[in-house]
Amino acid sequence: MASNVSNLQFSNSAVLDPHLTTAATLATSLEKMKTLYQADQQAKLLNLQAETETLLHRLQELKQQRTEEMAHP
Repeated sequence: MASNVSNLQFSNSAVLDPHLTTAATLATSLEKMKTLYQADQQAKLLNLQAETETLLHRLQELKQQRTEEMAHP
């Protein structure tokens, strides 16, 4: 059980934070990810992160569009 808890702690630290996008942060996170996950898991994680970022951008666009529509009816 302790192993699972420590693995969870490590995996949480390896997930990229979308708010931290500096090259150094990205490189550090990728290095952590490489040491913690097997290749197939890395690919799945990167795909999910890309999808999450795309959805976040779309949500921000929709929010901006709605704000503009409310300001200019």
